Amino acid sequence: MGAGIIILIPLFFLYALLMAAFCMLIASRTSERTGWLMSVPLIFLPLAVLVGVLIP
Repeated sequence: MGAGIIILIPLFFLYALLMAAFCMLIASRTSERTGWLMSVPLIFLPLAVLVGVLIP
């Protein structure tokens, strides 16, 4: 694990914040279920990749 993880973690949180706002916008214009269906893969898949990178 190098110094790149210091850059990767804040970028992930910025991405998650932007995707959460986008999914809330989608949920307000369609149904709440559609917002949840979009948010799960958009937010948690990159989180799984980030955790996979952190595991040695």
